[in-house]
Amino acid sequence: MQQTDFSLAPKDWAICFQNDCPLKEACLRYTFGQLAPASLTHHATVLPAARQGDACRLFATNRPVSVARGMHGLLAGVRAGDAAEMRQRLFDIFGSRSHFYRYRQGDYDITPRQQALVESLFRSFGYQHQVHYDHVTRKVCFPNA
Repeated sequence: MQQTDFSLAPKDWAICFQNDCPLKEACLRYTFGQLAPASLTHHATVLPAARQGDACRLFATNRPVSVARGMHGLLAGVRAGDAAEMRQRLFDIFGSRSHFYRYRQGDYDITPRQQALVESLFRSFGYQHQVHYDHVTRKVCFPNA
C-alpha cells in the first residue's frame, strides 16, 4: 500500500482491529486501525459480526484503484435526442442533480463503481467510445459504510 497516515481516512469511517481476520493484510480498514494514534480514545469500529467465515461485508481493499475527477466533456458527442435522458440517468447515478454537477466540476472523487455505472449507461445507449474524465489518478478509496 502507498505511504499514508491516519488523518487521510474520512471522519467516523469504521476501522478494524481484528488481528485474527484472514483478510487483514489486504484490508484498508485494518491498515488504518494499525495507523490509529495512541491518543485515540474512541472511534467507529468494525465488529466481529461483519465477518462471515473468511469473508467480511465491510472489507475495503488497501490497493490503490483508478479514481477520476471532473467530467466536463462527458456528454460531448452524444446525440441531441439522447442527452436529456442520459443527463437524468447521470443525476440518478450521482445521487441528485446538484451532486452530479459537483462531480462534474471535480469536487468529488468518481469511484470505480460510479465509473462502471457511467460506462454501462453509455453502452446502453449504443455508445462504444471510452468515457473521458478530466483527471484520473490511482489512490486508496474509502467506500461508504
